Amino acid sequence: MESKSALRKRIAAVRDAIPQPERIAKSADIARRLTEWERFEQARTILAFLSTRSEVLTEPFIARALTSGKTVGAPRTLLGEKRLDFRRLRGSGDDLVAGPFEILEPNADAPPLDPARADIILVPGLAFDEQGYRLGYGGGFYDRLLAGLAVRAAAVGVAFEAQMIERVPREDRDLPVGWVVTEKRIITCGPAR
Repeated sequence: MESKSALRKRIAAVRDAIPQPERIAKSADIARRLTEWERFEQARTILAFLSTRSEVLTEPFIARALTSGKTVGAPRTLLGEKRLDFRRLRGSGDDLVAGPFEILEPNADAPPLDPARADIILVPGLAFDEQGYRLGYGGGFYDRLLAGLAVRAAAVGVAFEAQMIERVPREDRDLPVGWVVTEKRIITCGPAR
C-alpha cells in the first residue's frame, strides 16, 4: 500500500500538471456547481479557504457568494494553537496578508466568524474519495475543525476530478466531509454533515 507521503507527492504532481487555463476553467465550473446548489441558496454564512499553489481557485466562488449577499469568511492559521481562526472577508484583496505558510488570509482585525454558526464550510485537500475522506497536507487543522463542528454546517470538499481516488488512507481521528464538489459533479458522501 502506498504511504501517505508518497500519495501526497503523487496527487500533488497530478494536480500541478493541470495547465493554468484548464485549472481556471475547471475552478469556474466548480464555483458554478456550488452556487447553483440548493444548500448555497439557503446558506447565510460560508467559510471558504483562500487557494494556494495548484488548488481549486476559490476566488470565483467567494466573489459570487459575496455578490449574493452571503457572509463569507476565510481562515487565519494559528500555529501555536494548532487551529484555524475564521475572519470575515470584506470583498477586497487589500484586507489580506500572507500567513505562516505564505497563504493569503484575512487581517487579524477582521471581524471573527464562529465555524459553529456556518452553513457551508469549504474544505481543501490533496485527494478525496467518494466516502468523503480526504488527504490533507498533514497539519491536522481541518481535521480538528471538522471534529468540533455541529451537524448544522455542510462540510464540502472541493477538488478537481483528477484528485478523486478510490480510497483515501484513514485513521480513527479522520472525519469525512458530507459532499465533494468537482468540475463534473456533486458527490453526496456517507452521512451528510
